[in-house]
Amino acid sequence: MDHTFRMLGREHEADLEREALKWQRAAAVRESRGADAAAPHNDDRTKKRVQLVLARVTALVGRTARAEA
Repeated sequence: MDHTFRMLGREHEADLEREALKWQRAAAVRESRGADAAAPHNDDRTKKRVQLVLARVTALVGRTARAEA
């Protein structure tokens, strides 16, 4: 039984090491891209959010107008 738990512990430790390596690689990629590369992506998201909010407001106004008519 102890052998099984030792083996599971080693596997879990190896999983944690792989996860840490993945995060380190991701951080290195983020650093290499720099802040300028991330800015246009954020602008696209902001535009999409604004369009979505405007569409929802327009739909709400349309429903309200129909309900009052």
